[in-house]
Amino acid sequence: MRVHDVLIIGAGPAGLAAAARLREHTPSATFTDDEHQRYHWIKKHGRKMNIKNCKTNKNSLPTPPSSPETSECGCDHHASDEALDMLILDADGTEWMAKWNRLFKTFGIDYLRSPMFFQIDPADRDALLAYAYEQERVKELQALPGCAGKEVSKHKKKKRINSKGRFLGGTPDIDERDRKDYFVPSTDLFACQCEEVIRRYGLGRDLLRQEKVSDIEYDTIDSFKDVEHDSVISHESSDEERKFFRITTDQGIRYAHVVILAVGPGNTPCIPPVSGLPTPCPHEGYTHAMQIKQFPPPHVKAKINARHSTNMLIVGGGLTSIQLADLAIKRGVSKVWLLMRGNLKIKYFDVDLDWVGKFRNFKQAEFWTADTDEERFEMITQARNGGSITPRYRKILDAHVSSGKISLHTHTILQSVSWDSEAKTWTITASDSSLSAPPIDYIVFATGIQSNIHTIPFLQSIQHAHPIETIGGLPCLNDDLMWNDDVPLFVTGRLAGLRLGPGAPNLVGARIGAERIAWNVEDVLKKLGRKGPWGESESESGDEMEAYAAARDNRFGSLVGVGEE
Repeated sequence: MRVHDVLIIGAGPAGLAAAARLREHTPSATFTDDEHQRYHWIKKHGRKMNIKNCKTNKNSLPTPPSSPETSECGCDHHASDEALDMLILDADGTEWMAKWNRLFKTFGIDYLRSPMFFQIDPADRDALLAYAYEQERVKELQALPGCAGKEVSKHKKKKRINSKGRFLGGTPDIDERDRKDYFVPSTDLFACQCEEVIRRYGLGRDLLRQEKVSDIEYDTIDSFKDVEHDSVISHESSDEERKFFRITTDQGIRYAHVVILAVGPGNTPCIPPVSGLPTPCPHEGYTHAMQIKQFPPPHVKAKINARHSTNMLIVGGGLTSIQLADLAIKRGVSKVWLLMRGNLKIKYFDVDLDWVGKFRNFKQAEFWTADTDEERFEMITQARNGGSITPRYRKILDAHVSSGKISLHTHTILQSVSWDSEAKTWTITASDSSLSAPPIDYIVFATGIQSNIHTIPFLQSIQHAHPIETIGGLPCLNDDLMWNDDVPLFVTGRLAGLRLGPGAPNLVGARIGAERIAWNVEDVLKKLGRKGPWGESESESGDEMEAYAAARDNRFGSLVGVGEE
């Protein structure tokens, strides 16, 4: 059998970010400019330095300077010849971002919701902005008016301190100098930058397989009774005692030393219980937004072409519901009935503005210093606070409501439905008695997807063999985003929310998760004696110097012991 170094499940943004980061030697997407300069300088010249140990008062002996062939500066940011043996599995296609691209195309989304510095390139935090300038596509950046510069000035803060004796709180601290970052890229611009990342790091289609994972196990070769021991590719006699991952898919079985789970929510779409709603979904008359294949569906499109009146019901209060309502009207639907169980919430991003920061993020620091995972889960719930729409789509919604194309009903729940198979229409009843809707041609549930590892089929075996605590359906991973210290199953994206924060499901979570995972994948594989692009450590002090350069640990603590014999 072939045992891969790393197997990534999921080829979306989180999976791509992790794969690219594993092939990047000098990451800077989470560092400031000063930290990036220090990192490059020490990686290139650190072995020439003569460092005195504060305990022994001895000097460490510098190693010979690196040659162009052995330099680890990494400025070119290209994949190494000794790249990891990596395999990516995705249930939706044989290309990166297959599901992402399909949904964006289906929903007709022209611009991302995330700001410029939320992107997946590990080489540069401002890579998307730089790419836009390099390709002369700056016109494809859409401004977020009223976002940057909204903070209270230092002068006003000081006046409040003097007058009230306390510091002003509750306002986003976004520097006016960062206004250029508070633009959103076009969908095509972001897709092209992802293609550039794929090309630069050699992450071609040869690494991807369209396979749906059905089970993940972690144990020794002896425990896998159907495996022939002679087929194990290794030169070490201890392999029979070493543990591996066995990943069962609809196409066969894969083996790996390390698995990275980057599957988004992981569960099937969530449709609220409604009396009279037939199962299973999708149905001719209704679907979940994440399962849309053609929009509008054929029978509705036929009515539109015949110039008949058409009505669509969309349930949900998030951005997807407004995007679909707008798209339906643009494609000829006569009227859309929009039901929301709560208020209409307006936010630039999925999380509140004071959670979004390029360099400093006090809310994120508060999240990381929380005492318990229960506190962190409560902070996630408050920060995301259900579905919301952007100010841009609020204007679009208001225009459609004014024209009578959309009938908006907040604090309303769909209670019951009845399907007429001959007329292909629904009769609906809602909690708002004043709502009197005509026969509905199609229902779309834009109600999101719940994250709960207890209901993800392919995680049942690993949970049984290696139980893990959960809060709100999210696993309580260790600080390295591992299942636990003994099981190198790394998790990124939404399921890592208790470690990454409220931004875990978004691009910022993909980037930060990839950074944290990459360092620890490296450590795991080194312990297994696997050779990779990092090479073999020349000394313990070399590892400590690298930890200092990358700010992985306490910077002063990283230097303790350097040069000791």
